[in-house]
Amino acid sequence: MRRRPIYADTFAKRRRWAVTGTIVAVVIAVVAIFSYFALRNPRPSTRRYPVLGVQLTQSDGVQNFGHLHQLGVTFAYLKATQGSSYFDDDFNTNYDAASASSVDVGVYHYFSFDSTPDAQAAAFIKHVGSNTGTLPIGVYVTAYTQLPARATLVRHVQRFVTLLTTHYAGRQVVLIGTPTVLRELAKVTPTAPRMVISTRHRDVGSRAFWEYTTGAPLPGGSATKYVAIVYNGSRAQYQKLLQ
Repeated sequence: MRRRPIYADTFAKRRRWAVTGTIVAVVIAVVAIFSYFALRNPRPSTRRYPVLGVQLTQSDGVQNFGHLHQLGVTFAYLKATQGSSYFDDDFNTNYDAASASSVDVGVYHYFSFDSTPDAQAAAFIKHVGSNTGTLPIGVYVTAYTQLPARATLVRHVQRFVTLLTTHYAGRQVVLIGTPTVLRELAKVTPTAPRMVISTRHRDVGSRAFWEYTTGAPLPGGSATKYVAIVYNGSRAQYQKLLQ
């Protein structure tokens, strides 16, 4: 039987090693790229936005607020109610845990276009009671379906806000929404602070809070993703918001 020259075997082995090495390098590169995008932290400048917060719903489960505080979280906004009937399953547990920690607590209502402002305010007051935290009460308005006409939207949201501020003796509210929604709500309690939902810095402007991501790891944390917020101001200015 005719044998292959030694140099041919050597060339074949080198070729196999080269192909294997290339495959391994590609796999490592893909894993590295995936890990970067999965674990990257888009938190805005700590110098410009020193106060970090998170927004939590029952989808996030029961939280360890001591650990969140160690990661630099100053405040947490907890979803309480939605529409006229929904109450977040983990609200009471997370509210009690946050209140016993060093994390400041805010609560918010997810506004619905399918029930009246009066029914929604009644549901919020019934379920939340006096557990409103120390931050302005959040009113989250989103275009989960087509927004009502501006006049109708403004009238309904303003009615809801008025009912809350009357019941809670002048407590401040913060309106939460995308730049488009906040523009539609410009005439609703114009002096109330706003929280803008956007990945773009240019949308922040003079708004009090910036929800800069709807899901990303916290600085120094694991791969667990949070809806993260920063306060648009100094710590001293932030302290003045607390009630």
